[in-house]
Amino acid sequence: MTILKKIKNPFLFFFSVYFLSFLMISCGSAPQTISKDSYKVYKKQAKSGNSTAMLKIANAFKGDMFTSNELRDYENAIKWYSQAMAASSTQKIPAARELFEIYMTGSKDVPRNIDAAKKWLQIVADSMDLHIYYQDNTDLYLMDIFDVYKKATKAEASAESQFLLGRYFLEFEIDYNTGVRFLDKAANTDSARYSQDVNYIKSKWQFFRNRRSDFTNNVAFEAQKDKAHQVMKRLSNEGSELAKLEYTNYIVHNAKNPQDVKEETEKLLRNFVIPKFANKEQQLKATYLVALTQEGKDHIIELRKLYTLKSQNFSMEQFPYMDNAINEYKEIANQLETLTGLGKLTAEHSTFSDIPLELPNYYQHYNGDIRPLVALKNAITTDENIELLTSENVEKYKQTLLEQVDDIFAKANTPSELYSFKNALKKDTFFKPLAKPYLDSLIQQQINKKGLIQEDLVYEYEKERLENTTFYNLGEGRKFVESISKRNDLDPEPVAKSRWARKPTKQEPRKNALLKRAKIKVLEDIYGSSPTIKQIEELNKTIPRYSWLAPQGREWAVGLKGNSDSWFTGIVEVNKTRTQYFYEVKRFGDSDRFLMEIKSIKNNKSNNAYSTNIEVEKILKKGSESGDVEGYNVTIFGAKYQTYGWKQSKTDFFRVVCKPSDGKLENAICTGYMAINRDKSHSDDFVRKHNISSNSQKDSIRAVVRYFILEMHKNLGIR
Repeated sequence: MTILKKIKNPFLFFFSVYFLSFLMISCGSAPQTISKDSYKVYKKQAKSGNSTAMLKIANAFKGDMFTSNELRDYENAIKWYSQAMAASSTQKIPAARELFEIYMTGSKDVPRNIDAAKKWLQIVADSMDLHIYYQDNTDLYLMDIFDVYKKATKAEASAESQFLLGRYFLEFEIDYNTGVRFLDKAANTDSARYSQDVNYIKSKWQFFRNRRSDFTNNVAFEAQKDKAHQVMKRLSNEGSELAKLEYTNYIVHNAKNPQDVKEETEKLLRNFVIPKFANKEQQLKATYLVALTQEGKDHIIELRKLYTLKSQNFSMEQFPYMDNAINEYKEIANQLETLTGLGKLTAEHSTFSDIPLELPNYYQHYNGDIRPLVALKNAITTDENIELLTSENVEKYKQTLLEQVDDIFAKANTPSELYSFKNALKKDTFFKPLAKPYLDSLIQQQINKKGLIQEDLVYEYEKERLENTTFYNLGEGRKFVESISKRNDLDPEPVAKSRWARKPTKQEPRKNALLKRAKIKVLEDIYGSSPTIKQIEELNKTIPRYSWLAPQGREWAVGLKGNSDSWFTGIVEVNKTRTQYFYEVKRFGDSDRFLMEIKSIKNNKSNNAYSTNIEVEKILKKGSESGDVEGYNVTIFGAKYQTYGWKQSKTDFFRVVCKPSDGKLENAICTGYMAINRDKSHSDDFVRKHNISSNSQKDSIRAVVRYFILEMHKNLGIR
């Protein structure tokens, strides 16, 4: 409206625009990519305001990705795209996409203009997904082409960037000649790595160009590349790794049964599934294809590799076509975590048929016969089954089996069963540590030979049994603690000084130490080393009810409030103001967000000083495949006291990077009012001298909170 007010005659203005458009439609030479008759038809339709016809004329002047530069007329194409967009808003997106390609490639009459290309492509990106998703190559995102172009056109450009840019120009069907040119550059820069893959891509796209009539219009060539499977096969035989991956995807998905192409798949993809392969995305997709062709144990092992590779390098939302395989593995993995779950799998899944675990007999303790338990242990500890079940699970199974021996012996009533029990324990090294009390005579010989006493052996055995036992509920823990409490053979009997002296009272330091450790371990096994706030609160209510855990259990639960990973406290003293600040930090659920509350203590009076949230972000080590943590970004958000409490700011914060390698904290980032009234004096207690060598999340938060209080203490308190 502002522009129209400045125009004295708006009617004349609109008439001029319309007249110029009419002249453009009426004049000009025909594009060379379509017949003159077709052009006349489109031109007539365009005169009547048909925006689709205008777009067709524009496309004809521009040409497609295979059109030679001599046949392209970018100037006229731009004019017609402008007319099409002016005539109808529905043509904005398709026209914008074509204008992006014009400015991305450029010509004699219209030079390349990266800024203009970005502008037009952004319009397209705001309305549609510009990804190309593959099951046999790395995915591409068209908005990344500008960064790739910048890298590939530098003086010392890498072959990787040149190869990738060539893919962008071809696979997004921007310009064939430009794509081939950058592929050739990649082959020249690093022939050993890229020459064969470049040869394959060029051969495939030559096939597309020469056989265009065989392909469906308006469907991407790459989406129809199965028609080029003979090219894939030929170039894979010549050594192209990319051709091998794409050809494998073709044969796996076109086989009646994927298992029929198992050997061929393994042969084609052997270089992709090795751990040191550089491209994790291609490695992941190759592993998925291999998993589809496997059966039995090999199938589960490949699914585990797939799950591990994906969880360590990608988000679970990526590559949704793998979800069925991932979920299949997760279901099996959950069952494999316990011996009971393994027993269910042996009954339902033929893959586990070589593991002799029948749960009904197992629950009945094999009616006193130790031999089935030994056979089960031998089966799960073969190299093949350790790879299938994982060494971690096998160790848990073994500990569970150890716990069965007492119950089995309790049912060993017949001479045959007792002999089998003795014979099995004598020969099997795994069960031999449990020989007491089954092989007293043999064990006693060893005790005498080594100069030990019976109590030494019992104590060491019980201590080892405790550390090798995992407690899953308080009932199991109570049973273990009570069994230790009833034992009188952990400490040696006191010796009287003389025949007539009264026998001294027996001291039991070993037994007491074992009981103390057992109570703590029961709680740690069940609730973990980092229970949530809710769990800590519940523990402090429930644990005092169990007298058998006293006093160590109560002490452990209370200690969680002040020094656990989810709930911890501390005191920071600001000497210059003679004020102590007591802080308390609580985790929200199992997230990396925390609530921090600070109280000031001065002249024996305590006041609320601050309440806000803390967010912690892990900093992963560069190049780490296992997700190793290098440090943490700790952010304390600003807060102001209102009548109803502390109101947290979303934009004002105090942020510090904690890395043990730095050895100290400094240069906090402060925004908004958090940057006001900072105390940057370098006193003896200044945080810049504080050692943060620990790499735990809790210690990083402690260090930053101390830094925050020392530097921001002028902003603390209700104002």
